[in-house]
Amino acid sequence: MSGETISIGSLVKPRREKASPAEHPDLHYIGLEHVEAQTTKLLGSVPATEMKSTANRFFSGDVLYSRLRPYLNKVWHADRDGLCSSEFIVMPGNDSLDANFLRYRLNSADFVSFANSLNAGDRPRVDFDQISVFITWLPKTLKEQRRIVAEIEKQFTRLEA
Repeated sequence: MSGETISIGSLVKPRREKASPAEHPDLHYIGLEHVEAQTTKLLGSVPATEMKSTANRFFSGDVLYSRLRPYLNKVWHADRDGLCSSEFIVMPGNDSLDANFLRYRLNSADFVSFANSLNAGDRPRVDFDQISVFITWLPKTLKEQRRIVAEIEKQFTRLEA
């Protein structure tokens, strides 16, 4: 397998688009409580119209990473467009990075340990600039990234059975 070591910040730039929930009544809102810790699973959502404050905009294919309490490791790969809490960093996939590969990379123990070491306190928060320096190995091709994702998902399915 060929690849390279590269920083998260060199791979992806966060989406910083803000939106008013009132302007998007057809979308759903994802809060921190809607993403299960450690599993990358979505537990639910609410209509965006139930929210009052400005939210982050995300699109299908983006990866949402919770900046609050990084030890909870709340990561989700969006399967729809929507709005989310400003406590999420929204990271889009791109031509050199498969979003599911990014999701599993952010969900890995070494990344969680790194992110958790950045700040202390009862409500530690990280920002993209802090996590952007994390160095990871990246397979050169999207095909190889997708093969790795498929193997990870195969093993998770086996474990759940």
